[in-house]
Order: sequence, then C-alpha cells, then structure tokens
Amino acid sequence: MPRGISPLWGIHTINNELVNTTSSGSGTRRWTCKYCGKQFSTTTTRLIRHVSGLGGSGISGCTEVPEDIAEIVRKEHKLSQDAAMARRREFLAASQDILEEVEDIGQSASTLKSRTSSVRDENEGSNPSEEHSSKKFKASHSSLHSTFLSTGLLKQRQRVADIEIECCILECNIPFNVVRTDAWKRMVKAIAQAGPSDDWHGVDYKRLRTSMLIEEKERIENLLEPIKLGWQTYGCSILSDGWSDIRHRHIINIMVSSCLGTYFLKAIDCSRAGTRITGEFIFEHIKVAIEEIGVQNVVQVITDNASNCKRMGKLVEAEFPSIVWSPCAAHCLDLLIEDIGKLSWLSPVVSDAKKVISFIRKNHQALAIFRVYSEKELIRPAETRFGYVYHVFARLHVCMDALRMTVVDPRWRSMARGRTERANFVQRKIFDMDFWAEIECIMPILRPIHIVLRFADMEGCTLGLLYHMYTRMQEAISSATTLSTSRLRDVTELVELRWQFLSRPIHSFAALLHPYFKGPRLWSQPHMRHMKDLYMDRIMSPDQQVTFDSEFSAYMSNVGIAYARSTSLRSDVTARPLEWWNHYGYGHPSIAPYALRVLSQDCSSSPCERNWSAFSLVHTKLRNRLSVEQLHRVVFCKANLRLLRTLRSLTGPKQISPIDFESAFTSTEVCIEASILDEQDQVYRMLHAELESIDRRVTRARSRATSRPQRDPPEEGPSTSAAPVYTRRRKMRPRRRGQPIVLEAQLEDIVEDAPEDHEFAEMVPTVEPEYDDEGNVVPRDDISLSSSEDSFGIDDLE
Repeated sequence: MPRGISPLWGIHTINNELVNTTSSGSGTRRWTCKYCGKQFSTTTTRLIRHVSGLGGSGISGCTEVPEDIAEIVRKEHKLSQDAAMARRREFLAASQDILEEVEDIGQSASTLKSRTSSVRDENEGSNPSEEHSSKKFKASHSSLHSTFLSTGLLKQRQRVADIEIECCILECNIPFNVVRTDAWKRMVKAIAQAGPSDDWHGVDYKRLRTSMLIEEKERIENLLEPIKLGWQTYGCSILSDGWSDIRHRHIINIMVSSCLGTYFLKAIDCSRAGTRITGEFIFEHIKVAIEEIGVQNVVQVITDNASNCKRMGKLVEAEFPSIVWSPCAAHCLDLLIEDIGKLSWLSPVVSDAKKVISFIRKNHQALAIFRVYSEKELIRPAETRFGYVYHVFARLHVCMDALRMTVVDPRWRSMARGRTERANFVQRKIFDMDFWAEIECIMPILRPIHIVLRFADMEGCTLGLLYHMYTRMQEAISSATTLSTSRLRDVTELVELRWQFLSRPIHSFAALLHPYFKGPRLWSQPHMRHMKDLYMDRIMSPDQQVTFDSEFSAYMSNVGIAYARSTSLRSDVTARPLEWWNHYGYGHPSIAPYALRVLSQDCSSSPCERNWSAFSLVHTKLRNRLSVEQLHRVVFCKANLRLLRTLRSLTGPKQISPIDFESAFTSTEVCIEASILDEQDQVYRMLHAELESIDRRVTRARSRATSRPQRDPPEEGPSTSAAPVYTRRRKMRPRRRGQPIVLEAQLEDIVEDAPEDHEFAEMVPTVEPEYDDEGNVVPRDDISLSSSEDSFGIDDLE
C-alpha cells in the first residue's frame, strides 16, 4: 500500500475507490462501511469519525461497529492527534527561529555590504595585480552568496511569507477559499516578481479607492468592447430590478443581457429625499440606457411584475415601437406556485408544514434529536426563495422517517417544551397519514412547474424555449392522476391565467423560429400565427413582412438550399438554434437576422437578482460607509471581471439545449410517487388514531368541567329573620393557628366529589352575617351544626 494511504481503508471498508488524489497518494475515496453497509465519499479523517462511532465533521457515527473495534480506533486516533499537535508545536517553534534567522541574515547582509564598500575604498590606490586578485575574490564570494540564497534563504523567506499570509487572512477575516482563485495566484506572482524593496509596501489606500478604481473601471470597459460589438448582431435585453442596502438606501440596477453574457451597466440611487419610484421615474432611466446602448440594438426590456414596472413597459413600447416589455418568467412561475399554495384545499397543508418546520428549527433540543436521525436539514419556508412551497414539501417528504423517529424518541417528551400544546400538535401532525398523503398528491403537480422555473432562472434560457417549456409543463400537470377532478381544474385554471399574463407576441415569434420544435403541429395553431403577425407589425415594414412570410413558409416546410446538407435536421444540431441559423440561415436570408436577435434573448431578469449578492458582499455591516457612486464602481468591476473570466473560456453563445430540458422531465431522480402503506405506516397510523382519541377524551372532560351548571339555591320562603338560607359553601372562616393549610384546588375536589343531593346542601348552611357598630361579626345561636361522624364540621371543610 502506498505511503500516504491509511491502513484503515483496508480494515474497515469494502469497495473503496479513489475519487481524487493528492501528491502523497491520499485523498477522497468512495467507500462502503464494512459494518453498517452505508456508502460515503470522504477522506481518512471522516472514515475515522465514522468507524469510531463519534460522528461529526459532516458524517454520522457507525451504529453497527463492535465496541472493542471502535475503542481501538478511538485510541489510535487520539495518539495520531497528539503526534500532530507535537509536530505543530515544533513547526511553530521552528517558524519563530526562522523569523529570528531572517533578521540576523538581514543584519549580516548589511554588515557584509559595509565591509565590501570599505575594502573597495582601500583597494582604490593599489597596484593592478592586487586589483585583479580582489576581483577574483569578489566573483567567488558572489557565487557562494547567490548559492546560499537560492538554497537556504529562499526557502526560509517562503516560509516567512506563508506565515504572514496566514496572519493576514486571519486578522482581516478573509475566506480561506480565496487562495484557490486565479486572482490570488496572479497577485502573489506579481508581488514576487516585484522583488524585495524597503520603500514599497503595496498600494496606497487613498489611491486604491479613488484613482486606481476609476482606472480599473475604464480598463474593464475597453476589454468588454467585443461584447458591445456582439450586440449589433445578436441584439440585447435590458434587465432591471430594485434592492435596498443595509442602510435602507433603495438602488435600481440596470444590466444588459445577450448570448455572450450579462453586462453590468449602472446603478441608480433612489434614496434622495422626495424621490418616488413611479413608472415614469423608472422609464426616464431606462430611456437613457436604451439611448446609450443604441435603440437598434435593444430587443426587449425585462423587469418584475410590479405595477410601476408595468407602467414603465407601456411607456417604453409607446416611445420605442421596436422594443417590447416582457415580465420576468422566473418571477411569474414563482407566483404561480404561490397561487397554488393559497388554494383553499392546500393552504392548511402549507400552514401545517410551516408550523412543523418552525417548531423543530427554532427549538434547539428538537433540532438536535432530529439531526440524530437525518443527515439533511429541514428547509426554512422563506417567501423570498423561488418555489419555496415545492422545496419545503420535497424536503419534508425526504425526511418523513427521520421526523417520525424524532417524535417517538423518549427525549422528545423530556424537552423543556415537549409537553406544550404546540409540541403535541407537531407530534400528531407528523403521525397524521392524511398530511403526508396531501403532500404526495401535490408533488407531481409542483414538480413540472419547479423544473420550468429552474431552467427559466438560468442564463441561456431564451425566448424560443419558454413557450415549449410551458406547454410541456401544462401537459404534465393535465396528465397527473393524484388529484381529484375539481382540484386539478383549480390548478389548470391558475396555470392558464398565469400564461395569459406572461405571454407576449415575441414569445410566439421566437417559438416558431426555433428549429428544434418546428413542424406542422406548431404552425397549424391560429393563436401562434396571430401573435407572430402582431410582433412583425412592430419590427417590419409591409414589404419586409411579405418577403418574410414567403420565406417562412419554405422554412416550415424544410424547403431550400440549406436542407441539402444531411446535418441540417439532426436533433443535436437543431438543439443549438443560434449555431443552426449561423450555419444554415443562408437559405432564408430574410428570416435569419430576426431569428438571431429573438433567439438570443433571455426570458427572465434573474441576473439582476444574482447581482444583488455582489452588492451585499461589498456593502456589509463593517463596510457600509461607501457612497452609491463608490459602490457602483466596485460592483461594476466585480461583476464585469467575472464576465471577462467567463468570456475567455466561452466557446460559443450561451444557450440551453432542449434535450436537457426534455431529459429533466423524463428523469425519475426527483420524482415523488404516492407510496404504498407498508407495515411501518400502519403502525404510525394506529399511533396517530390512539393519540387523537386521547385528545378527544381530554377535550370532552374539559368541556364537562367548564360547562357544568352551578346548583341554584332553594327558593326562599316568606321573609323571616330566623329562617336561614342553605347553600354549598367552600370556606367559612380563616384558618386558625396550628391547623393544616388546605389548597383551593383540594377544596374544589372535596366539594366536586361529594354526592350531588340536597342532604349535602343542608349540611352546610349559609347564614347572612350581622355586624355591630364597630364592624365585627355578631355571633348567632339560632343555628347549630351536628357533631356526628356523618356530618361535615367547619374544621373538616377547612
């Protein structure tokens, strides 16, 4: 076995396979535990944590390993940790010695330099032979000195540099993964090439945040000129979205999207006093951006579905007839999932799921018990997450067995909140098979919507795909058999209403020009033809429309010189529409320019959403004094530097293949089918029924206790001073010294357990007390209580 591989792999695992390796021979391995049979992909450290039964570090402890073997592994692991700690102490001591040696070497070098200068001064007046020997001595000394530096001092300086880099990363709170980026490696290489210098300590602070930042912004703009030239061929879309920073300053960013990448254009400060973010306000800034880019280069404007954005879209279409406004497809699909979650028959299930997750996540004891049985975490129902209802249901279904084991664990009832009403509700709901059945019934409906949402949220999901993805989603929902007819009708109505809001003529125009989906079935739909004609009226003259229609018929019928090539109709070729129109569009010269423009545009403004993460990373709690202009420059450089990096590795236009989309629908990896009730489910069903019966008995008992009518006192006869009124009493007088204390609850139990008859009422008389002039009770002799054993005395009542 190689030196770097631990012998534990051969002792405690089976079928271990190397995934990636290091220079020492170790690395990540895919392996199966010899004792519990579980499969993992980890390093040696996690193997030790698993076999020892300790768990942690991202892996659970093995529950099947024998205790003697686990104890041996724990002892060996402790010895290796102690040895590693000793080596670490030696390294720290050696590092301190290196720092001292470097200082000594620096002093020695300065001393040597001064001695060399003094020797040179002494030899200035000597004879030529002495001068020649002095030069030979200097040459040999220089050779030895350079050899010493190359072998010893260089390594010591590198170790010192490593120590200083580590200290800088820790003190400045820099993430460790920064050292893995290409930017870090380029920076370190540039600093090393600059060489040692006593008067240079890096970039000046003021210059870094002012003049150098402006220069870098101008340099990036020059490097991105090829993308701007590509806008003339493929067109572009303007994306816009709003955001509030940590100081509650509202900012609107404007980005330019094309098949070559998304370019950050500018950010608008909306935090000035008196600023109202209306449709007219947004339109003025979008208009400036359109004129800056070029009206002839802009195909559409994409924003979210807010009322001010819709107003802005109407103003843009009125001002620039060739430019259309499109709502964000990802945002519309997210709203569709939320609309389904608000249906009357599904809303209680969503509410119950939120309560279950909230109780377990907010109670650290319940969360600790849950993590014993599950390696996955429950997803918090955050409304800002796209499709959060689907994610919550899917994760609950995956963790169903772990949740059941959590609430039957004995530690559940011993929690501080284990006997509260909310804990009982969570326990009953997890045992409720109807709750899980509702989730299993709705998942086949939400899954197609989530697939389309996931693709629409990606860069490269173009307008030509949106119609076909939505149609495929509608077919999958209509074919679902898990819902009743009425419920399925409610869902399909919401799906159709959302498409009516989302669809625009440009979507149908792009769908018809996608070569992968063209065919007589698509062309025969009157609605598609009508929407195509509406868009053509915006961008073409009547003569151009006639020419376009004549070539379009040939395109739909596969007639033309371009189809002479056998590769023109292959599915893997037509799946890339931009490449197809670039290679085979010469057969339809009047269609190709429009096809390249509309098939290059994205269907959502998701890049704007992702760009806010750059703002949040730049503008933090510790770094919140940046002005909006400064923040704009920093984010411009950060976002567009990433674009430059992807542009270097880009081999062609960004576009999602329809083949990937079709495979996502046919994949069964995340498909959730209605499970058949096995023996374990029957046990949980019986347990839930028993708990429900207990709850009903407790509820009935409480209802009887609160609704029991009070016994009315007997009707009074003729008014006489000597006739006392008898009724049930609980207390006659204060407790005397020396008598035991009787609690109010005990008195209530005594009275409630007594027989419900008039004899008991007659045993305890209630007499209207009389008072003297000083307010004291006057004792009366007209009432005497029996002292027999069958009667209750005053002392007994107390």
